[in-house]
Amino acid sequence: MDHPATNSFQKSEVIFSARKISFRTLDSLPHEMVRNDFKEFYDEYDVAGIFVLFDSRKKEYTFYHKTLFKQPATPASTCNILLTLIGLQEGIIKDENSTIFPVKTSGDSGFNKNLTLKAAFAGNYESFFRQMVKQIGPKRIKYWLDKIDYGNKNTSEHENDFWLGGSLKITPEEQLDFIMRFYHEDLPFSKQYFQVVKKIMLDKDSSGCQVYGKRGSYKIVSQNTYIGWFVGYLETPNDTYFFVNFIQSPNVNHPRLVDAQKGIPYKIFRFLSIDG
Repeated sequence: MDHPATNSFQKSEVIFSARKISFRTLDSLPHEMVRNDFKEFYDEYDVAGIFVLFDSRKKEYTFYHKTLFKQPATPASTCNILLTLIGLQEGIIKDENSTIFPVKTSGDSGFNKNLTLKAAFAGNYESFFRQMVKQIGPKRIKYWLDKIDYGNKNTSEHENDFWLGGSLKITPEEQLDFIMRFYHEDLPFSKQYFQVVKKIMLDKDSSGCQVYGKRGSYKIVSQNTYIGWFVGYLETPNDTYFFVNFIQSPNVNHPRLVDAQKGIPYKIFRFLSIDG
């Protein structure tokens, strides 16, 4: 779901608040490739952005438009990976079939008492996650963000939806770091909860290739900016790849931005022959 917020857009790049980000797992990039030829995939959808892929077997990073690697933006619904883990650990939800009452449907009109975590996660029904965050409480949410070192850890704006254009910001670098820690279960959550989230993150399963990911988009109406993410990992029989796609457009009514979130990575996977 998209909601107005405040940020800045100029030409083909989002202008973000200045903040120094220290490297964590990405201190040095001994094997790094820059692929300017990926531009055609972004041009096809008429969006700008960054793509980063990490090949865990080769220990190799592949970038398109690396200048945005350390630039923070709202995580939007990609934050639901973390929020789901927190909700499970705090006992607010138990598994993918859990429901939360009351939960509103898309557009925040009417109630749907049958909306499960699995459906809310797949459909980006943010009312589910707002209600869950409200039940967890701001102190516990802040505790977990600090403990995990997620983005800038700032929940001071929009207490119940800080990840949707509010004060919480995250960079593509930090998104990649988080998804790698998530995959390796190197986060302070019970082991069974990782399996619940991984199950609902499965986006493609075919030909010996599984893609797990979370998309998220947000309209920053006041600055004529529309941003989108697709964050996750791809497993083949011989390798695991971690990826982040971040896109942006000055057109808040861009008709293909949501399609581009997943469309661009899948085109790149096929182009690199790593999609099974």
